[in-house]
Amino acid sequence: MKKLFILFAFACFLTSCNVTESIVFDKDMGGKYVTGFDMSPIMQMAAASGQSYSDDKEKKEKMDTTIVFNDLWKTHKDSIAALNAEQRAELEKLKGMVLDIEMDEEKNIFRFNMSKEFKKFDELKTIYDQTDEAMNYVKNMGNKAGQAPQEQMDELTKTEEVIFLLKGNTFSRFQPATAKTDDLNENEGKEVEIEDGEDGFKEQFMVQFDDMLANSYYTLIYTFPKRVKSVSKDNAVVSEDGKTVTYKVPWNAINGDASLMNLDVVLED
Repeated sequence: MKKLFILFAFACFLTSCNVTESIVFDKDMGGKYVTGFDMSPIMQMAAASGQSYSDDKEKKEKMDTTIVFNDLWKTHKDSIAALNAEQRAELEKLKGMVLDIEMDEEKNIFRFNMSKEFKKFDELKTIYDQTDEAMNYVKNMGNKAGQAPQEQMDELTKTEEVIFLLKGNTFSRFQPATAKTDDLNENEGKEVEIEDGEDGFKEQFMVQFDDMLANSYYTLIYTFPKRVKSVSKDNAVVSEDGKTVTYKVPWNAINGDASLMNLDVVLED
C-alpha cells in the first residue's frame, strides 16, 4: 500500500523542522550563500507512526550526493540546447548553484543544503529565484512516484521571497509583506485524498505536528568582514570577534508575523 506521507512532509516543509540561512561575506562583500534544511524530525515522526517514504516491501532509500548544476550544463548541453527558450531560462537560474543531499530512511535522516558563491553583493538579488528553482529539483526527486498532486506540491514547496540590501555600512534582510506565511496558514489542514487505512496515520501526524512546530526554528547566520556596530533585533547574538550575527526565530512565531525575519545590521566604518 502506497504511503502519502511525503505530501504531509512537504505540506509542513517550510513551517516545520529547522532551516538555516547563512552568508559569509568577503572584504568586497562577495562571498557564499547557503540555505540548509533539516527534515529529519518529520522522518522520525513518520517512523514512530509506522510509516515511511517507501512502501514496506521497498528497500529503504539512502543518498549522500552533491549536485553541481554547472556540471549538468556541461554534461547535458546538447539536450539543454534542444529545449525551448522558457525551459532554458528556468535552467539558467540553476547556474552556480550546488545542492548537497543526505538521506538515510533507515536512520530517519533527511538534510539538504543549497549554496552559491557570488562575487558581488548585487548577485544576491536573484538568489530567491535560484533557490526556488533548486527547490523544484528537490521536490521532483522526492515526489518521483507521483504520489502528491503536482499543483499542490508546487504551491507548498515555494521558497520564501527575501530581499537583501546594502546601503553604506548597513546590511538589510527583508521579507515582503506578501510573505508565504499567509499561504501556509491557508493551506494548513488542507484535505487531500487518502488511501484506505491511512486516516489514523493522518490524525496522529497532525496531533504530533504542533509539538514539532514548537521545537522548530529558522536561523540566520551572517559573517561580515567588519565588526558589527548594532543589530535591529535585541535577541540577535554577536560573536566574540564581533563579525558574526546569529538570529534564531521559532517557526510558530514566524507563522504569525513574517516581519520577524526582517533584520538590519550596521557595520563599523
